[in-house]
Amino acid sequence: MKLFSMVILVHLLAWPVRAQSPRTLPAPKQDQCRLSGMVVKLAGSEPLRKARVRLQSVDEPTHSIAVVTDEAGRFELKGLDPGHYRLTASRLGYVASEYGQRKASDPGAVLTLRAGQEMKDLLFRLVPAAIIAGRILDDDSEPLPGVTVSALREVYSEGKRSLTTSTTAETNDLGEYRLYGLAPGRYFVSAVFPQWNRFGDANESEDTTASSQGYAKIYFPGTPEAAKAISFSVKAGEEIPSVEMLMQQVPVYRVRGHVYNQITHKPGTGTTVIVTARTQNHEWDSGFKHADVQKQDGSFEIPEITPGSYVLTAMWFDEGQMYSTTLPIEVGRADVEGIAVTISQGVNISGQIVWEGKPRLERDELTVTAVPVGLNFVFQGGARVSQGDSFILRNVGDGTYHAELAGESKDCYIKDVRYAGSSVIDDGFTVVRGAPASLQILISPNGADVKGAVSDANGLPVAGVWVVLVPSAPRRGQHRLYKKQTTDQYGHFDLTGIEPGDYMLFSWDEVEDGAWEDADFLKPFEEKGEKVAVQEGDSKGINLTTIVISSIDQKKQ
Repeated sequence: MKLFSMVILVHLLAWPVRAQSPRTLPAPKQDQCRLSGMVVKLAGSEPLRKARVRLQSVDEPTHSIAVVTDEAGRFELKGLDPGHYRLTASRLGYVASEYGQRKASDPGAVLTLRAGQEMKDLLFRLVPAAIIAGRILDDDSEPLPGVTVSALREVYSEGKRSLTTSTTAETNDLGEYRLYGLAPGRYFVSAVFPQWNRFGDANESEDTTASSQGYAKIYFPGTPEAAKAISFSVKAGEEIPSVEMLMQQVPVYRVRGHVYNQITHKPGTGTTVIVTARTQNHEWDSGFKHADVQKQDGSFEIPEITPGSYVLTAMWFDEGQMYSTTLPIEVGRADVEGIAVTISQGVNISGQIVWEGKPRLERDELTVTAVPVGLNFVFQGGARVSQGDSFILRNVGDGTYHAELAGESKDCYIKDVRYAGSSVIDDGFTVVRGAPASLQILISPNGADVKGAVSDANGLPVAGVWVVLVPSAPRRGQHRLYKKQTTDQYGHFDLTGIEPGDYMLFSWDEVEDGAWEDADFLKPFEEKGEKVAVQEGDSKGINLTTIVISSIDQKKQ
């Protein structure tokens, strides 16, 4: 599982260290809150013992508390501070449920606890999880062990459909797999023969000869193209057995090259080279291949690559610092030879935070991160902002990045980002080695606020539905401008840190997270949203009636 460990390491190294929230004193005893209730099976309401009930703070995400239900399925959480929380119940063999959810795909409701509040008789009805099971066979209909099989579901990512992994399993010696713990819904199934199961290190021997045939990643019923995959609709507690896929060998090719390390002025021994499919999917394994460069001349070979578009990333670690280079490559119907990869010192970008007015921090420090545009993984770390509001992003490689902040107050918004004297807030800043430049981030602590309540057609409050602020049409390509929140148990919402401008405010009775960034989805609802125009520091109150998705669907039929 070498590759898996390495990918996890990359994530840990690359993602910025979040500042810890300052400790706050517990609320006075008379202001402390208490929750109690029961977890039962959906069918028959039979109590579920050993179910785990977890309460997580929305205001302080690192703070959580969990208890286990007793023989009667009961739980109690006490000594709680007033605030906003998420409450979930889970148990092996059942779909986890969040307070306020009507079905598994709903977002759940924020639980608002007021001083001294006591909530009794909370009830979670857990739905039995579904299962997809079957076998993976080779082209001789013999079982293939060690194949990674995944259950995938469609999600929205910045307005586009992509696949994300719900769960994975590995086939046994009989080629059998079992994907369990699935919530009711629609799933695709994929199978990939992991690199570490096929061969040892790609550079372990001078006379290593790669096969010209290999197993391409496939989707049920046996296609290498995700767009041609057939999905399964599973019901609560349903088991879909005998889902078999035949993995046929296809022509595969090799990617060869050399790594040179400009920092050590030697061949790049010790570098890790990764080839990743250029895709927007969020699958656990969306086409990784890798090699650790061990030969003294810095050469590498990555075998068994199917034709397609890829990103080649070379990484080298030295004294806790990561140096990386990224190159696009195209694999056609022939081996890719002679790739020259250079590991070199990146650019140190000095930066400055400029506040319009008095700084407002939610945590005890601010962090700036350079996030690469168009890559599946984040390879650039973050930097802490010093007391003088300055920071240094170290060793930033060539590429285009967006600047992101963590630790500012929820009332703040990024007003502008300037790099080399130009505004780059919309398109990001492009880093080129040998052309150092400074980064300036202008923050306004006076973002607008839109709050209110959501009710249904009968005027009753609606808990656990999305409330979304969508920017006006010319600015809908700017992901940062969208604001979303789920209503609490009273139907209330409060959207903060809004950049001045024109918006539309929506709430649907059921909607997939992120669907509102898809122009085709949003088009039928344009006349049903509430228009909102805000200036800096504005605070507006707007009440909404949920848009019933089913009524719109019926009109289109």
